Amino acid sequence: MGLNPLRWSHKVKLIVAFAVLYVVWGSTYLGIRIGLQAALPPALFAGTRLASAAVILLAFARWRGSSIRIPWNEFRVVSIVGLFLLVGGMYFTFLSERSIPSGLAALIVALLPLWTALAEYLLPGMERPSWRGILGLVVGFSGLGILMAPRLVGLHGTREEFIGIGIQILGTWLWTAGSMYSKRHPVKTDALVATGYEMGVAGVVLLGIGTVVGEWPQFILTPGGIGAIIYLSVMGSCVAFTAFVWLLRNAPASKVMTYAYVNPVIAVFLGWLVLREPVDGWVLAGMAVIVAGVALTTSAPTHPPRLSHAEPDPESVPIEA
Repeated sequence: MGLNPLRWSHKVKLIVAFAVLYVVWGSTYLGIRIGLQAALPPALFAGTRLASAAVILLAFARWRGSSIRIPWNEFRVVSIVGLFLLVGGMYFTFLSERSIPSGLAALIVALLPLWTALAEYLLPGMERPSWRGILGLVVGFSGLGILMAPRLVGLHGTREEFIGIGIQILGTWLWTAGSMYSKRHPVKTDALVATGYEMGVAGVVLLGIGTVVGEWPQFILTPGGIGAIIYLSVMGSCVAFTAFVWLLRNAPASKVMTYAYVNPVIAVFLGWLVLREPVDGWVLAGMAVIVAGVALTTSAPTHPPRLSHAEPDPESVPIEA
């Protein structure tokens, strides 16, 4: 019997979408590093990437028939989320990669699901991790300790590298704060439109930061810099995000979330392959432990939210999956 053409077409779409999600999002750290090595100043680099991606996303949403009008109260929410996630979390990755390899930055960012699970455990009105999720937290953060160990005992590492690691960790905390705010203030606006406005607001703010700190004289576009901006804007922000949204609607969420522990592996490999970033035993061990911790935490069941006298009943608090 031959394969049903429609079923085969759906399988092909799933394979392509997962490949885009894994490889493209995993390669964005390399793209950032290449742009920085092309002497692009971080604020204007990040701002240009986000502003151009916002225009593309909103144009695409309008082309496919979605309204790009957004109520003021929802615009306020997506603006705050954009400030935390993108001006905070993403921009701090640009800052950190000036002094640490792209693969190391990706491994620290891979801890995001763990910080999020920890925040949900501590905050009332949020779903709590099970014992397996808590074990994943312990395992994952142990991986961060393995990455830091050779630097703490003086085997290698510079002051600039320590600062870069600290900046990246702070960025993950800001991203976590934005994620928590987003969960407590869900919006009904189309996902592409909401993301377009998040990127647009963050892009304008970052362009403003770059202007205030005097980055424009250094914003000289070279082939490498132009390529990095185009790749991050089109592939990293638009194509990969569209694949992510499509997968959430056409595949189990548990499978889609596997990108959280595939992306750092892709990032480390590409950083080594393209830029010859160092990958020693400490990095490999830390990567394995972090990926294991994230896999445990993201695949673990959760417990219902704790009730709190200071918080409304959890049934009245919308919680995103």
